[in-house]
Amino acid sequence: MKHKSLNNYTKPGLYLPKRILYLAMCLFISFGTLTAQQEMTTTSGSNSTGGDPATSAQTGGSGFEVKSSFEIGVRGKRINGDENKYKSDLNYGAGLRFFDSSLLVTAKESDGKAFDTLLITGTGWNADPNGSVRVSMDKLGWYNFDGSVRRFTYFNNLSNFALGQHTRNTKRNIGDFDVTILPQNETIRFRFGYGFNSATGPAGFTYDFDRDEFPIKSNIDSRADDLRVGADGKLFGFNWSFTQGYRRFKNNTDFFIDTPQLGNNPNPRSSFTTFSRLIPENGTTHFSSFTTHRTWKERFDFTGRLVYSTSKSDFVMTEESTGIDRSGNIVLLSRSDVSGNAKRPNTIGDIGFTAWVTNKFRISNTFSFNSYRISGGNVLLELVRSTTAGGTPRPDVITSEGAYRFTNYRRFINTIEGDYDVNRFFSFYLGYRYTNRMVTLEGLDSDFGGPSTSGFVEDAENTTNSVLAGFKASPIPKKWTIFFDVEHGQSDNAFTRLGNYDTTNLRVRSRIKPTNEFALNLSAQWKDNTNPAQTDTTPPTSFNAESDAKSFGGSFDWTPDPRASISGGYSHNRVKSLAAVIFPVSGTGIGQGLSRYTLRNHFFNLDGWFNPYKVVSFFVSYRISKDTGSGDFFSAANYLIEGNYPVSYQSPEARLTFRLHDRVDWNLGYQFYNYNEMIPNNQNYRAHLPYTSLRIYLGRSDR
Repeated sequence: MKHKSLNNYTKPGLYLPKRILYLAMCLFISFGTLTAQQEMTTTSGSNSTGGDPATSAQTGGSGFEVKSSFEIGVRGKRINGDENKYKSDLNYGAGLRFFDSSLLVTAKESDGKAFDTLLITGTGWNADPNGSVRVSMDKLGWYNFDGSVRRFTYFNNLSNFALGQHTRNTKRNIGDFDVTILPQNETIRFRFGYGFNSATGPAGFTYDFDRDEFPIKSNIDSRADDLRVGADGKLFGFNWSFTQGYRRFKNNTDFFIDTPQLGNNPNPRSSFTTFSRLIPENGTTHFSSFTTHRTWKERFDFTGRLVYSTSKSDFVMTEESTGIDRSGNIVLLSRSDVSGNAKRPNTIGDIGFTAWVTNKFRISNTFSFNSYRISGGNVLLELVRSTTAGGTPRPDVITSEGAYRFTNYRRFINTIEGDYDVNRFFSFYLGYRYTNRMVTLEGLDSDFGGPSTSGFVEDAENTTNSVLAGFKASPIPKKWTIFFDVEHGQSDNAFTRLGNYDTTNLRVRSRIKPTNEFALNLSAQWKDNTNPAQTDTTPPTSFNAESDAKSFGGSFDWTPDPRASISGGYSHNRVKSLAAVIFPVSGTGIGQGLSRYTLRNHFFNLDGWFNPYKVVSFFVSYRISKDTGSGDFFSAANYLIEGNYPVSYQSPEARLTFRLHDRVDWNLGYQFYNYNEMIPNNQNYRAHLPYTSLRIYLGRSDR
């Protein structure tokens, strides 16, 4: 089997046609632009109207108004430093690039036309890590159509993570196409939709075998397809919406090595000569969604939602390997065959209402519930055939086991809130949130080669209580507004065997707009979470996990002149977490220590746009993000694990735009990225990305 390299992978079946699709769209825009221009110029000539061709594009006799822009350019690229890190962060490429392009066609008269408006937009389909094409078309009273295709190029190859052995270079394509029939009909409207989501490309992982870790390769291959049908309407004063959907997904990702592997640990003698794993998975999901809403005389508002889905999946895994185990025995064949399935029915519901008791006082309540069950099992058949280092056959090891698991989960959340408007200067609210969660875990394990069968049943119930409060103050109405929110209480922990978090969250925001040209925003936030716990030793000791996060910052927008605008901001985030951990002590037992992580991040941005002359405009931008971590502080205590990641990231950009013609703009720009880790990782880089492009317009009203 021939496998493409991680850095040069291209799958013709999925990647190239998307480029061709986008190129065809651009050619279509250009052709439509030129055709419309020709038709309208001819029409205007026959009518002896003369005038600007751009005006003719909007007033010709073709029956359509056309506005279009098409931008094509070239980007250069020079990387100094770690190119893999650059591609993992940005992944902008050099060469021909299609920038933002669009085509808008509007019918002057609806009669006899297939559509009233047609809009096609696209961007970034050649040298960008993501690109998109979108088509919207409608006919008043008959239909609305929206279609989009998006592509994401994901590259990950970091030397400081998993020894650089967890890598990925995949292409993800996502598409959605939706049609609404009778869109303006309030009684009933019909919807039909289709969507797809696929990922392909090479990747790298690690595999644990016999007390060692081995790098392996993989070909990612997964896809999901959705079909949707639904309707919206109004009945007895209620707005309602119903959607029925069907999803089919499959995963044919494989794992392998193409050369013998010694593993990452030099001490064990284990090694792989061959390794392969095939684990095809197929599944389906049926989902139904119903929502309703009604307001009674602006005094009572009701909203409800119910979503039910059922997912099923089946898989079969075949894994084979040969090599040497840690004792030096020769593994002639190690084969595992596993088959299994799982099923998950899930129900989610929300019921909310708001009642206006008076013009100043209102009460709202939201009740949500989530209930699901997961049931499934698998059967394992394993054979290990080996010899000693000298070639003497050893007894075959045969394993035949089965496992079954069942999870039943149910959670209620209820939030009630009262809002009171004291006057136009001040309003406040008080609220209370209650949650209740119940989880049942059941399991059954069987050894088909012997009489042993074991099972377990675990039940857990958990409740939380939180108080909510806040206010809105306007010391100077329409010019200065202050928002304040606080939440104090408990937070439900996602891990069933751990206690609740004790939480306190504070947030304050202020918006000041003394003039129409200037606005200032200020904000601050504080989150404190503590997970109290104790060990099960005698006597018990504290085993807490604590995190404290603070952030504050501000931003401004200033438009001193119609030909100039400036905006910018600064934010600072501080995070400190401290968690108790257990670690081995010289092979004689375990000890208790602490793991601490610190973040001190500063972010600053400034953007400016200037149009000093009619034919010239200038854009400049600067962003810097710097995390100082724990600074100079470092503890050498052997019970403390210190974690932080000091890093600096800068990205200035400048762009000049020249009006060469009434329909042509020339852009000349430069982007610079400077990434610097303040630890010896050798992942720093500087990226220089100059670019130039031409944008061509037709039917542009501002010319």
